[in-house]
Amino acid sequence: MSGNTSIPMNIVGGTKTPAAGKVAYLGYLEGFRGLAIIFVVMIHANNAMLQRGVEGVAGEFSWVWTLFHILSHNSTVYFALISGVLYSYYLHRKDHGSFLRSRFEAVIVPYVLVSVALTLFLAGVAAMRGDGMPPVDTLTREIVYNVVFGEAWNHLWYIPVIAVLYVISPPLLRLIQDRTIGWPVGIAIVLMPLVFSRTATDVTPWMLLYFTGVYTVGLMIGRDPERILARLRGSVVAIAIVAILASVAVAVLDWSKIEFVGPTSVRESAIYVLRIALALLMLIGLREYSDRFGPWTGRTLRLIATYSFGIYFLHAPLLRPIVKVVGWLVPDGNPSWALTLAVLVTFVISLASTTLIVWAIKSVTGKRSKYFIGS
Repeated sequence: MSGNTSIPMNIVGGTKTPAAGKVAYLGYLEGFRGLAIIFVVMIHANNAMLQRGVEGVAGEFSWVWTLFHILSHNSTVYFALISGVLYSYYLHRKDHGSFLRSRFEAVIVPYVLVSVALTLFLAGVAAMRGDGMPPVDTLTREIVYNVVFGEAWNHLWYIPVIAVLYVISPPLLRLIQDRTIGWPVGIAIVLMPLVFSRTATDVTPWMLLYFTGVYTVGLMIGRDPERILARLRGSVVAIAIVAILASVAVAVLDWSKIEFVGPTSVRESAIYVLRIALALLMLIGLREYSDRFGPWTGRTLRLIATYSFGIYFLHAPLLRPIVKVVGWLVPDGNPSWALTLAVLVTFVISLASTTLIVWAIKSVTGKRSKYFIGS
């Protein structure tokens, strides 16, 4: 998650141009951030519906589960990638202390507040169910643990991971910029996620290695995104074929109930290849066609991008009551068409309601909203 980071610019005659001493504004990066949060909400809507909204699907093979996982599982890859692009393209120009302070204010502070609030909320719910309120020292330890490991809710694991990447950004960028070893070392890091698998929602050394690989892809693109994406435009067909093959691999692995080969999740390896291929296709497509979007589409995508961090924080807790209501409407037997429709309805309600809540918080708190929701 990149936070609410924008690239300074001047607007002359309605055309965005680089400010003096600044880098050129790349509007398609904002569009990509908007798509990233859309896919994140989509996968969480799918998981919540099929695991909590209906009975008899969790743990069983389902083409609906596989379809939505192909579309959006591990879409946090997109956020890590765009964070790498932004750091390499622009944010590395700040001294590292200033960069970390800005990330602390817009990422860590709201993350801590949300984690504390959710921990207290869950403790209160447990108390109302008769479990009793835990002692203050126990609750304090739980809050600290949840903040360190992103355990307050199952989507918050990403913040501790990206926080580590923020800290190591300068040496990582210098490493891949090295003229003698930068290219081979960069490729080796990018390939790490094929071996060191994402560990679900647990913050582990393997998770850090996995997302270091993703972040490095962004760092490599961000060194010269215009030149790199223009060059990759000629390989769109090849990239699309890679995405299709990775999608087929995920479907076959799901159907065969195969995931691990030794300690490596080959399913997550296929998902990694798929996400990187789709990220490249989206960046190439947005760079080429985003200025042709209609006014409504363009404004909506920009709004969602601007609110993306707040949406990320708030959407997951809202999904639980939403899937209880929508799941109740799914017919007996869980037909695939009904599950698909239920996931899509849940996704739309969650995205729309969270966007409205973020707008309301921003309206009340103004510029201070970044401390509460990062947007």
